[in-house]
Amino acid sequence: MTTTPSTPSPYLLGARDEERRRLIFQGELLKDDTHALLDRLPLGKGGRALDVGCGPLGIMDALSERVGKTGQVTGVDAEPRMIEMARRTIDEHRLSNVSLTSADAADTGLPQSFFDLVHTRLVLMNVPHTDQVLDEMVALTKPGGTVAVQDVDWLTRICEPPHPSWDRLVTAIAELWRRNGMDVLLGRRLPGMLRRRGLQDVQVQASTHVFQHTDPYQTLLVDRAELCRSALTEHDLITDAELDDHIEALSRHLDDPGTLVVHATLFQAWGTRPVNA
Repeated sequence: MTTTPSTPSPYLLGARDEERRRLIFQGELLKDDTHALLDRLPLGKGGRALDVGCGPLGIMDALSERVGKTGQVTGVDAEPRMIEMARRTIDEHRLSNVSLTSADAADTGLPQSFFDLVHTRLVLMNVPHTDQVLDEMVALTKPGGTVAVQDVDWLTRICEPPHPSWDRLVTAIAELWRRNGMDVLLGRRLPGMLRRRGLQDVQVQASTHVFQHTDPYQTLLVDRAELCRSALTEHDLITDAELDDHIEALSRHLDDPGTLVVHATLFQAWGTRPVNA
C-alpha cells in the first residue's frame, strides 16, 4: 500500500545523494546503540515491525534480522526521494521481508493496532508535528506491543577546545529548528511524552559519542550549516558572508588533531501499549 501525505513535513537537510550517504553512515555509527535497544525489546521471529521515517535505511536491516523470514518489516517516509533511496538500499541488502510506504508519519494509512514494534530514530526532532507522530505510532502498535523512540538532545553538543564559530553555528541552527516548530532538546523529554500517551513500563537509556579530526562526523556541524545555508539566510539568522567566515574558521579548528567533538546525547525511550488499550 502506498499513500501520499497531503502536507508532508519539511526536512531541512534535504534528500540528495550526499544525505543518503550521511544517513547510512549515521546508521553504522549508531549500530551498536540500536542493537542494544533491540536486545531490550520483546521482538522475535515472526514479528511485525514498523520503522517510522526510515529514510534510505533507518534500522530496517536490524529489524529484518530480528523478525526473520517469517516476520514483516515496514518502512514509512514522507519524502518520495527517500523512499526511492530505500528501495535501492533494500535491494543492495537483499531484505526480502521489508516493504515501504510513502506517507506522512502522522497519517500513515497503515492498519492500527497491528505492529508488535513501532520505532523511530532521529525523526521527532526534525518534524514540527511531534505529538501527532507519536499519537499515530501508539495507534499503530497492537495492545501489548512496544513503541520505541531514539532521538538526540543537544545537551552535550560541544567541541574542546571551545571555539566562537562553533557556538555561533550551534546557536543559529538551534534557532532555525525552533522557528520551524522543532526542538533540539527533545531527547530528555521522550520518556514523559510516552507516559502521557498511556504507555506502561516506560524505560530510558542515554549515550553519546566523541569524535576526533579523523572521524567523518567531526565536521557534522559544518556540514549541517552548509546544508541549511538557504534556510539560515532566509530567516536572517546569519549572512552568507558571515556563514562563510565561520565555516572556514571552524573547519580549521576541527581539523586540528587536538580538537575533539562531543556529539549530541542519544536518548532511547520505550514503553508498552496497555493490553486493554
